[in-house]
Amino acid sequence: MENARNTVLLAAVAAILAMPPVFNASPARADDQTDLWANQELVQRRVDQLAQSGNAGFGPVLAPTTGGPVGVQMLGGSFPRSFLIPGTDTSIRVGGEIRMNSTYWITGGNPNANSASTNAGITGQLNTIPLKGTPVGSAQWIGRQRDSTLTMSPQQSKMSIETRTPTALGEARSFFEFDWAGDTVASTRPLSGSNNLQPRLRFAYGTLGPLLFGQANSNFNDSDAAMESLEFGGLIGNPGPSRIPQLRWTEPLDRWGLLGALSVSAEAPETDLWAPGTTPAGSFGSDPTATNTVTLAPATAPFTALLPAGASATPGNPLQSRAPDIVAAWYIPQPWGHVDFSAVVRPLLEVNSVFGANKFDRTYTGFGGAFSGDVKPGWFGWTGDFLTWAVAGGQAMGRYLYAGSGSVNSLVTNMTGNTLLGGTTIVKPTTGYEANISYRHVWTPEWRSNIGAGIWHLDTPNVSGAVCPAASRAAATGGCGLNQQLVMGKVNLIWAPIAFVDIGIEYNYGRRRVISGQTGDEHVIANRFRLRF
Repeated sequence: MENARNTVLLAAVAAILAMPPVFNASPARADDQTDLWANQELVQRRVDQLAQSGNAGFGPVLAPTTGGPVGVQMLGGSFPRSFLIPGTDTSIRVGGEIRMNSTYWITGGNPNANSASTNAGITGQLNTIPLKGTPVGSAQWIGRQRDSTLTMSPQQSKMSIETRTPTALGEARSFFEFDWAGDTVASTRPLSGSNNLQPRLRFAYGTLGPLLFGQANSNFNDSDAAMESLEFGGLIGNPGPSRIPQLRWTEPLDRWGLLGALSVSAEAPETDLWAPGTTPAGSFGSDPTATNTVTLAPATAPFTALLPAGASATPGNPLQSRAPDIVAAWYIPQPWGHVDFSAVVRPLLEVNSVFGANKFDRTYTGFGGAFSGDVKPGWFGWTGDFLTWAVAGGQAMGRYLYAGSGSVNSLVTNMTGNTLLGGTTIVKPTTGYEANISYRHVWTPEWRSNIGAGIWHLDTPNVSGAVCPAASRAAATGGCGLNQQLVMGKVNLIWAPIAFVDIGIEYNYGRRRVISGQTGDEHVIANRFRLRF
């Protein structure tokens, strides 16, 4: 088992280290430097498309999310709204946006939600909509009594710094962005006095030609295929996580007579699992915080008798991550839009207990694929309209089958202290899929609308009946409350009186179904005021 794991790990590391020479294995030519620069625009487009959040509704992500008046050069900078740092070849731009979001839950509001959050979609309320059909007195039933809930927050306001420097190896870039959606300061009531929001790191990456390193959107993510959403959570069905540490190489494929560019990335790993009886019970990962440490069994007999001499009486986290997640994507831009094919392999998801003769040591592999894109049909002379789509699916995908933090479990188990002692531990991977579609229509240069719908579905094995026991089904507690399906629809209207300001209103419908069959619905009105600079 150990040799097999090491072989896979070495193969993955060797593949990443070998990417530059493999991609540049063609014979030396006099015009290699010319080809490098000729391909720079395609490489740069792919870097922009993957590294920064999409801004659907304003065209391709060649225009950065920080927006503002485009096509304006300041003091000789090499890209819009940048200026040259005196005495250097480096251009720099400071940008961002002020954003005010308001969200009104007609139904489906959560009485215990953070009052600073305005998210009704996949990173917010959609995952925790109060359920119908649960007994009076349960947490889900109480939640249904709190409709007509309003939240308002500027937490998605952003600030960014970007630099670009020409070099013989291609353009060197750095990008830094943060917002104010971090945790509030030691308070569960951020609006009891002043609104004490903390900054949150969103992006921090550098590039040198085709090489990217740092924190950026996953290579599995296609932001050009995302619907423009006014509430920050967004439409369900967009594959891949945002903002993840990684190393990535992007190679144009024209030298092989192919269209577009191939990107291969090694992304920070995490093994994640849901368990009924660990401490704490529920979803946890291989990188728990200091306040969410994981133990496998109580530090009492007979469990302590199974530990090696001198070992701690409190066993630790059984999850390990030994190799990065490997993601490849083929991005093909065209005058009519683009298509993107992507695949992910999570090679070493390890579950390893520490109990002597009852030791459990298994390694699992997650995998999946996605297909996404956009089409600009140009019908009826509507040059600003486009259609987007995305579909993804696989096994043990975890965060790559994206539905917000903690909503997707790659593995599930019946693992508790008792089952380990009895030698009946079972771990199984989950399987799932997601998809969405949207359409943008431009009514006038100042007015535009978006409409879209999405679905996410996860099949979670009921391992030995431990995930959703019969006694827990009525109240949808424990694993019975794990999400099985999320559905969402959106439609909005946006007014842009000037190029860098927009004001909009949006209707959101969300539906949540859990393993035990109960459902919950939300009807939400959101609006956004945004000024980009």
